Formats: sequence, structure tokens, C-alpha cells
Amino acid sequence: METPLETFDGPIAPEVEMVVLPTWETPAEEETASPRAGQDTLVEAAAPAAALERLELAVTAGFAEVLGEFRDKLALDRFKEAQIDKLHEEVQAFRNDLVLRTIRQVLQGVVRLHDNLGKVATSLRQRPAEELTPERFFKLLEGFQDDVEMLLDQHGVEKFEAGGEEFDPRRQTASFNVPTDDPARVGRVAERLRPGFEQGEALLQKERVAVFAATSGTNEKP
Repeated sequence: METPLETFDGPIAPEVEMVVLPTWETPAEEETASPRAGQDTLVEAAAPAAALERLELAVTAGFAEVLGEFRDKLALDRFKEAQIDKLHEEVQAFRNDLVLRTIRQVLQGVVRLHDNLGKVATSLRQRPAEELTPERFFKLLEGFQDDVEMLLDQHGVEKFEAGGEEFDPRRQTASFNVPTDDPARVGRVAERLRPGFEQGEALLQKERVAVFAATSGTNEKP
């Protein structure tokens, strides 16, 4: 038997409203990948630029260091050059002073010799003529010669005579020849005329001698 709805005592279930939940849209594959790809492109583009910048900084720093070293070297070279010029001037001044002092000493010796000659001349004029013998003049000349040798010796100049009887052209000068018929005497020293003079190893004047020479024929010794 059918029961009408009007007589149904139970509660009526309310109507259930169907709620449609929103569906989250999933971005397309190409849309999600594009930002990442753009970042990679930027990184790839920035990498060479950064490397180039680092290289430029390194090259600039290297050039700056080389330039600094070059400037230091240039300054050092200039300093050395100035020191060398200063030393050269000092050495030159010392040499000039040394030469002047040496010359001055020689000149002072010559002045003393001149003074002695004047004294001797004055003394001779006051003596009687009979006392002015040739022997006295010879002794006076020998005395002046000794004074000159003393003056030379004060400056390291010594007189010498070459040893041996054979003529030595390196240290002797033949003032004239003495004829001889003896072939064994040809080229030998016949007479010593004037001594030579040397200062250390420097030869100032050769010894002057007379040398035997053959009167005729060859000068060669047998």
C-alpha cells in the first residue's frame, strides 16, 4: 500500500549542492622551461664577459707592476750614473791636484837651483881672478849636477847605466861611432857619455854612449 509523501513523518534530507572545485591549470611545458632557459642563456653570456674582465684586470695589474719595476730601474740607473759622474769628477780633481802638486814641487826645486846659481855667481865675482881656476869651475858644475840629481830623486827619478858591454838599443842611444879594425869589438860600448834616467818602469831618457863600428867592410861579427 502506497504511503503518500504528505504523511511521511521522517526528516526530509536537504538538497546537497554540488560544489565544483577549481582545477589548477598546469602551465605548458614550454612556458615553464622558458625562464630557466633564459637564465642559462644569461649565465652563458655573462661567463665570457666575466672572464674577459678578469683577464683585463690581470693584464692591467701586470702592466702596472712592470711599469713600476721599470721606473724603479730607471731611477736606480740615474742614481748610479750620477754617482759615477761624481766619482769621475772627484778622481779628475784628485789627478789635477796631484799633477799640480808634483809640478809645484819640481818648480820649487828649480827655483832653489836658480837661487843657488845666483849665489855662486855673486860669490865668484867677489873673488880675485887668480882663484877662478878651471878646476874650481868644474867642481861648481859637478855640484850643480848633484843638486839636479837630488831634485830628480825626490820625485822617483833615478839615473842608470845599462849593464854589459854590448850595445842595447832598448836602453841606450849611440851618440857617435868609434872606428875599429877588430871585428870582436864591433857593436860594443866604447865610452859611456851620459847616464839614462827612469822613473819606476818608465824610461825617461836612454843612456848615451859611443859604440865601436868597423872601419871598412861589414859590421857583422864573426
